[in-house]
Amino acid sequence: MRIAITGANAGIGRRAAERLVADGHEVVALCRDEEKARAAFADLAPDDRSRLQVLRLDLASSISVRQAAAELVASGPLDALISNAAVFDQSIRDARITADGHELFWQTNHLGPVELLARVSPALAAAPAPRVLLVASKGLIAMPRIRIRFDELADPRWFTPTAAYYHAKLAQVMTAVTLAERFGDRVDVSCLRVPAVRLDAERLATQPRLYRALYAPKNRAAVAPEVIAEVYARIIAEVPRHSRGPEVYVDEHERVAAIPRGARDPENRSRLWNLTQQSIGNPSWAWTDSAVSPPATQS
Repeated sequence: MRIAITGANAGIGRRAAERLVADGHEVVALCRDEEKARAAFADLAPDDRSRLQVLRLDLASSISVRQAAAELVASGPLDALISNAAVFDQSIRDARITADGHELFWQTNHLGPVELLARVSPALAAAPAPRVLLVASKGLIAMPRIRIRFDELADPRWFTPTAAYYHAKLAQVMTAVTLAERFGDRVDVSCLRVPAVRLDAERLATQPRLYRALYAPKNRAAVAPEVIAEVYARIIAEVPRHSRGPEVYVDEHERVAAIPRGARDPENRSRLWNLTQQSIGNPSWAWTDSAVSPPATQS
């Protein structure tokens, strides 16, 4: 299989890339910093390294997304895309607006991944059994009242890194359900509810001192990134489920999980789909001639 994975130079992404090449797959590691990515994979065995390609991708830049997608499509069929990358930097205390005019967390964690998926959909459609894995967070359980702020997306008044992160992760769950409803007979869609995962020491060191102190006990008790990387690999390698609705949302044991309350309204899912499409330039999808949202269905 030929598999692309975003955010592949650290954490779960790096372990998943290493696991997948060790299993004999061709892996495209999509990373913002190519030099750091190559350094991260420097110790791979020569055979494994030969199956790994590093490709630059900055999800906070539509230009970068389009360039990376064009290279992926030009390289032929793509069997799977793992949308692993996300920003959750606690040192970012104020909302930052990207060159594209979007709040940084929203573009990196939601808009960028959806645009990448849309623009590589021709390569996925050319594969015999394409699959897509989006990544959400178990932390959404602790935020039952969270909803998409449709009219306040770039409003800095509500911004905190935690609120912005989970807001975008809710959008990824909603998008996964919509993708399955629209295209589930042609591409296998999964959205993994990831529990707290142990941070690499170098990543933890970049966070504010107070955050490091408060997070230390949680980090020690968190799941090792290698464990979730194994889940990524299993989901990508297993027989496609072709789920058509909320059952695409699974936990780390690959059991169907209840989608967050804020993701259950089909009208809100449809509204998010249309808003996202407009925000990323209304790209076409390989599985349809139209970018019109599907009719609302009850969950």
